[in-house]
Amino acid sequence: MKFANRLLCCMLLLFLAVPEVPAGKDVRRTPVVSAVQKALPSVVNIGTEKLVQVRYADPSRRFRGDLFDEFFRDFFGGARPGYKMQNSLGSGVIVDPRGYILTNFHVIERASKIRVTLSDERGYDAVVLAGDEINDLALLKIEPEQPLSAASFAKDDDFMLGETVIVLGNPFGLAHTVTVGVLSATDREARYQGEVLYRDILQTDAAVNPGSSGGPLLNLDGELIGINVAIYREAQNIGFAVPVRRVRELAGAWLSPELTRRLSPGFGVESHGSELLVGKTGERTGVAAPASLLPGDRIVAVADRPVDSIFEYHRALLGYEEGASVPLTIVRESGTSVVQVALAALPKLSGAELGRDRLGLEFSAEPPTVRPGGAVLGQGLVVQSVVKDGVAAAAGLRPGMIVTQVNDTEIRTLDDVGHALRDARSGQKVVLGLLSVEESGTFILAQRSSVTLVAQ
Repeated sequence: MKFANRLLCCMLLLFLAVPEVPAGKDVRRTPVVSAVQKALPSVVNIGTEKLVQVRYADPSRRFRGDLFDEFFRDFFGGARPGYKMQNSLGSGVIVDPRGYILTNFHVIERASKIRVTLSDERGYDAVVLAGDEINDLALLKIEPEQPLSAASFAKDDDFMLGETVIVLGNPFGLAHTVTVGVLSATDREARYQGEVLYRDILQTDAAVNPGSSGGPLLNLDGELIGINVAIYREAQNIGFAVPVRRVRELAGAWLSPELTRRLSPGFGVESHGSELLVGKTGERTGVAAPASLLPGDRIVAVADRPVDSIFEYHRALLGYEEGASVPLTIVRESGTSVVQVALAALPKLSGAELGRDRLGLEFSAEPPTVRPGGAVLGQGLVVQSVVKDGVAAAAGLRPGMIVTQVNDTEIRTLDDVGHALRDARSGQKVVLGLLSVEESGTFILAQRSSVTLVAQ
């Protein structure tokens, strides 16, 4: 009897020790669930149409091609050169409600057509505004009918080793996939065959599979702390992401009104820690800045919207059209004031003239095509002729080559050439992305390469 009484007492104590769940509390809504629900609408699926099989000729880029060959084979299988096929190659994240999207450069670099599908299944064709091969990031633009849900950015370097992180993406075309892990390391340097692929990147054990590239790495606040970029195929549970600091820096430069809409307030901006300062005025763009604005003025808000980085500043300017008055709150020794600034159109530069004068290239106005059938190959300009004794001729460029990129500007029109070369001076280096297409019987062989020229 005593034993039975003791057992009954123990059971009673255990029952009383079980915490009572507050009425109405949803125990299934964990921090992970909340973070996913917050961020998922900003994640997109990126599909591309591939016309040709690419083989890099430039040794400096060949190691990247080798690394991603297995990635592309996962989607294209035994596709023959020249065969069209649409596949889900990666993911992206919306960084502004007006349709600006970040993804990996390697996701779109081999594409002739890009299709973006939102979380609600709406689809849009996208264009590439800018790309950076070294950081493996690219900026896309779509034209939505209404504002989209954009991702929230975490603070630079706000990381805790071991904290729970979330990967959102579309691995193997499986849309809206969620995987969870921890932040394993920061400031990693990834190498492949002795070559440095990425520096100071984030490492996670959350599953990052082919197709998740370009999607966000999140913290439990649902904030973006990185862009998923690669997996270490020789090991399990090792994935990498570009840290938010570098994402913010590149996106901040790419979202400038000069690049996105060929507009300028007449001055540049410089970031010094958490301070945003007015830089040089007038001379860089050819557009005059207001006399009431001085180099060194600190910009703290755009139309009462606080800004503390070039990224936030340029995002705020996206809401203004040509000629609109933009109220800037500035701080200087004499106090705080509001200065009205107007966005003016940049002087139109002749891409044809700059291409000939700076590079020794003359471009065709017709879009590049692949024969037979005359299918449009994608963005780029065909070299119509090479100026004798010019820098392009000395580098071995020849008619028929396609220029796809000038420095970090993707080339679609002669205006893009003018924009890319507007600041080029004699003696400065200019990096060209090239595509050479050759036919051999029924096959089409395309080779990508890059060449560095010294502007004339």
